[in-house]
Amino acid sequence: MDVTSEALSIARAVTRRVAILSGALSLLFVCAAHVGSPDAYFDGKAGPYPLRVIIRSPAVIPARAEIIVRVTGSAVTRVTATARVWGADKKNAPPPDDAARVPGDSTLWTLQLWMMRQGSYAVIVHVDGAAGPGTATVPYTAVAQGVLKMNRTMAVALAAAGIFLIAGMLTIIGAAAGEATLTPGEATDDRVRHRARRVRLTGAAIIAVILIGGRIWWNVEDRAYAAAVFRPEIVHVKVRDDTSARGGRVARPGHTEQHTRIVTLVIDSSVTGQRTWLPLIPDHGKLLHMFFVKKNGLGALAHLHPLAVTSTSFESSLPFLPAGEYFVFADAVHENGFAETLVESVRLGEQPAMAWKASDPDDAIFVGNGVRTPFRFDDGSTLSWDGANSAHAAGADAGLRFTLRDANGAVLSVEPYMGMAAHAVVVRDDGKVFVHLHPMGTTPAIGSGAMPAMESAMAGSFEFPWAFPSAGHYRVWVQFKRAGTVRSAAFDVEVGPTAKAGTR
Repeated sequence: MDVTSEALSIARAVTRRVAILSGALSLLFVCAAHVGSPDAYFDGKAGPYPLRVIIRSPAVIPARAEIIVRVTGSAVTRVTATARVWGADKKNAPPPDDAARVPGDSTLWTLQLWMMRQGSYAVIVHVDGAAGPGTATVPYTAVAQGVLKMNRTMAVALAAAGIFLIAGMLTIIGAAAGEATLTPGEATDDRVRHRARRVRLTGAAIIAVILIGGRIWWNVEDRAYAAAVFRPEIVHVKVRDDTSARGGRVARPGHTEQHTRIVTLVIDSSVTGQRTWLPLIPDHGKLLHMFFVKKNGLGALAHLHPLAVTSTSFESSLPFLPAGEYFVFADAVHENGFAETLVESVRLGEQPAMAWKASDPDDAIFVGNGVRTPFRFDDGSTLSWDGANSAHAAGADAGLRFTLRDANGAVLSVEPYMGMAAHAVVVRDDGKVFVHLHPMGTTPAIGSGAMPAMESAMAGSFEFPWAFPSAGHYRVWVQFKRAGTVRSAAFDVEVGPTAKAGTR
């Protein structure tokens, strides 16, 4: 077996091992909790200091993620941050990096942290000030979102430089084996020229083997990296009539039966069979948050919480929705803490408008158009988007601040809705941007300690930290609970091109 064949054989074996390993670990590298919006947002406290943390995700790994910290409080003097691999020993974590204060804004700090490998991190933000030290931990998962392609001009320039260097190297090799062996003044004969040619050919062969081996190594690395790039789960959504509610009997003349439809979401077994499947855990007390959003106008939203039939199959009763094509988004969190959004579409046919028995008490539905602000409810109360009339630009603070008032303008209270004062759903009209927001940010609320303790009633004023990732027409649904009933309001907004500077 020659050197090239042996290298190819080794490369194939390495490729197989890389494929097996990446298949087993690929779920560890998944974090697409927000379609079209990969950045992470967190609102909370570092000790006595209220802070907001924005993590701008890099497109590739390894790379540097931009960390933006807005902190208020007593005379903040220093802000540091470090990215620690989730579950790793503190002793092996890199030392914290100092954030720099943004000129012109005394509350805004920024720095960049290296994410050297894909996986789950704890971004630990530490604040020092007059009120003492404080620390906040922000869960973050670094994933490769794509593969960068080399610029064609750069590729041509590098190829030309490589050819020039190889030619120069062979010239030096030939000279060293030929003329350099002669004494000054000695003439070059055929024996010297033949020796120089043989050495140049040998050198060219060695260089060729090195280049071929390098190319094989690069292809193996490239395929391994591409295999780790995020790919969403393949899911299937089906809608069927619930014959079990009717016992399979045929309706008698003059007898009206309940018409119920069931929606089933199944994660494709061909995908789960190729890699380690990690079961789901509750996020805000639910294993799955499913959203039906009507295409062509965004005129309907259903927020459902299907029940698990198996670890990869979920069912929920479907409320009355206008016929048409729907986007289906399903937020899920796996037991190792990473979150993803499952995406599918489905067509709904005509359905009799009848009473709906929800599968979960927190299920909610909204059918209608969005408004600018305020949104008026039947009892005369209003939900106002306090920042609706501001200019909205991609990348800038979305200003999602809302206040619930009665008919006289007094601020009303709300009840906890899945552990939060409110939830928000944001969708761009083409379905390419979707996010499920909470007042604490985009991080999932898993485990008893993840959600702050909620009182029986809270002031009906809340804010969702987020930034529109791109320009376009969006609809924002805000959902909250009052008097034991989930209420929904819809707002429309046009978002302009990327903001040139600032985050607020």
